[in-house]
Amino acid sequence: MCNKNTAEIVLTAPATEMSTHHDKEFLGFGTCTPPGVVPSWFVKLFFYPKVKNKNGVVKFAPYGLRKVEAILIENGFNVVTVHPYDIEKYLSNAKVVGVSVMDPLGFGPVSVTFSSLLGGTPSTRLEFVKLMEKLRPFKDKIKIIVGGPGSWQLEWDEYWKNFVDCIVIGEADEAAPSLFRKALRGEELPKIVHCKSPDVEKIPTIKNPSVNGLIEISRGCGRGCRFCSETLKRRRDVQLNKILEEVKLNIRGGTKGIILHAEDVLLYGCKDPKFVPNEEKVIKLFKAVKTITGNVGISHCSLAAVSVKPTLVEEISHILEVGEKIPMFGVQTGVETGSTRIMEKYMHGKCLPFHPNEWQEVVEQAFAIMHENLWIPAATLLIGLPDETDEDIIKTVELVERLRDYRSLIVPLIFIPMEVCALRRERMFAKENLRETHWELLITCMDHDIRWLDDLEKNYLTGYRNSLIKLGYQAFVWWVKRAWRRKRREILSLYA
Repeated sequence: MCNKNTAEIVLTAPATEMSTHHDKEFLGFGTCTPPGVVPSWFVKLFFYPKVKNKNGVVKFAPYGLRKVEAILIENGFNVVTVHPYDIEKYLSNAKVVGVSVMDPLGFGPVSVTFSSLLGGTPSTRLEFVKLMEKLRPFKDKIKIIVGGPGSWQLEWDEYWKNFVDCIVIGEADEAAPSLFRKALRGEELPKIVHCKSPDVEKIPTIKNPSVNGLIEISRGCGRGCRFCSETLKRRRDVQLNKILEEVKLNIRGGTKGIILHAEDVLLYGCKDPKFVPNEEKVIKLFKAVKTITGNVGISHCSLAAVSVKPTLVEEISHILEVGEKIPMFGVQTGVETGSTRIMEKYMHGKCLPFHPNEWQEVVEQAFAIMHENLWIPAATLLIGLPDETDEDIIKTVELVERLRDYRSLIVPLIFIPMEVCALRRERMFAKENLRETHWELLITCMDHDIRWLDDLEKNYLTGYRNSLIKLGYQAFVWWVKRAWRRKRREILSLYA
């Protein structure tokens, strides 16, 4: 990779993504916080401090951006990946700027939910706009190509859709070289490019370290949930040797650990049409990674996979020494609903190998297994799916109440008809449509989270050496609890 300002292609991402979040991946969700709820300096300092860099060239970058960087390097392009705050230094000779985005306009479920409940504009949007304004003076000489998981949002906004030259939606591994080649030649680019999912053999290996050592072990999901984009993609497992190559690269490059990423890490190597995990393949993966680094985390797993294979959770905990060398093991997962009807209608495949009418039992069993093994689920719920009734919401409230004694965070998210999901033509749920049962669900979830907040904060920050930052997070937890007590009284007074 070229580290000088002579590169013709400059890659970057908004500042909210170009951060290791103090080496705590989960804290990245704090970037969705609207400044004003807490001061903007606090959000930036505690949730997205500037990533390590040398004169703007970043040491770590978002994983998806590293994939694009890798395929461009393999095709002989002159590329530099920089922090957005330093990008002007690299634009004098640049012809193309590639921008990777997760939530550029604040339309992501977490940002919409935070903004709806707390007011204000998410930091994710503020930083994207700030980056675009830095590029504005150079628009007559550069092409701007935007891709990444949140690129679909630009289709919703005519101003930003027209501001950029090309919006890439989907997996850009195969499309990137030809698009950037056209841009370098000054040719007209298609406004929107929908990419097909490449075969796994065509996915490049990253050349430089990723943020927090994130490494993709699988792409796609295949369960077919209609509200989600990834579940509609066919699942493809990355070869073990390629995974280990990226693990070694990250550790050599200075990452403090590795996060294995997939829509469901427990399904690595699974060929079963009912989504029963292949224990042998998963255990082989974790043992191999553990020989390279003792600090291994995962991004996502499904509750159905946990419930059907509790011994797999136990074995992973044993391999990684959870409870001995590490106090807890965080993972993102989806509860989504307690309603059999909603489960059957929108996410039948989510409960496989179980049936939708077993979902509440599956969820509680999975939470119990994770609680016993010190796995901490950060679980999402969906509010406002089309045709949702009060009875559906009450069923979800009842499920959350059943989970009271299991260490976890449960986060309700407002339904967003993302451009790349099966429900993309449905209307977005608005805050004004929140009914009394919705507020009851929100209260139940927040009461659950507050119950476990002190315990989770203590374990999550165990061994964290930056005393100032640690005190800041403790202050943030105190503020959340205080603010919630006030908000809870307000909500209850409305329905008294």
